[in-house]
Amino acid sequence: MDNRELFQAWSLGYGGCDGGDLGSPEKPAIWACGIEWGGGHQPADLLKQMEENVSSQWNSSGYDGWEENINYRFNWQLMKLLSVIHGGYVSEYKQFAEEHQPFVQGKSGYFKMNLYPIAFKDTNDTRWQSGFLDITGFHQKSDYLAWCHEHRFPQMRQWAEVSQPKLIICLGKSYLPEFKMAFMEPDAVIHEEVIDEKVLYWGRNSQQSLVVVIPFMANRHGLNRNVSIQKFGEHIAALMQAA
Repeated sequence: MDNRELFQAWSLGYGGCDGGDLGSPEKPAIWACGIEWGGGHQPADLLKQMEENVSSQWNSSGYDGWEENINYRFNWQLMKLLSVIHGGYVSEYKQFAEEHQPFVQGKSGYFKMNLYPIAFKDTNDTRWQSGFLDITGFHQKSDYLAWCHEHRFPQMRQWAEVSQPKLIICLGKSYLPEFKMAFMEPDAVIHEEVIDEKVLYWGRNSQQSLVVVIPFMANRHGLNRNVSIQKFGEHIAALMQAA
């Protein structure tokens, strides 16, 4: 298997996923989907990770422990939202993380993924390094993104068709078209609501999974105030009840 075949196998598997439990129609899970891992891959590190993941038939089974959910701002903000959706409060996010252990190996009910598999420091196209060409076959990030839209997104849509999650939380409202491509049909109806001066998009796919697209939770312009997270969580819980 050459580098490009390896990249494709990894990207169409669980590359870019933190993992957990995909769930099933009998025991539907809640999914959380970001845009891409942060931090940033270097080409050599990316190649090593792909080789290790594919050779071991990695299945993205999740974190080693629940503490990882409160070690990073993105995760602890997400724990706040999940705590509210579960019927609690943002202030109880640590207790929620410890009790329910989302995305942890051997635990059920939650899965965490990203639209795109490669990690970048931010979403700027200039982050694409020349070394990625030898791994992916793409000269620029826009070509890589287009490949993901054509090949990775249908794979993600298939995961959703098979597992039928009860809720898919998508983080990053500017990526609404991409999230819709990954989890919904082209003609699915998208509703727009304003909650505490922030926009919530939502709709249902043909499996009746509730798909919500919310502002990113780890920057100063996003969904970061506890009062706003509480209101968003309560509204999402009400939408789930209304299904």
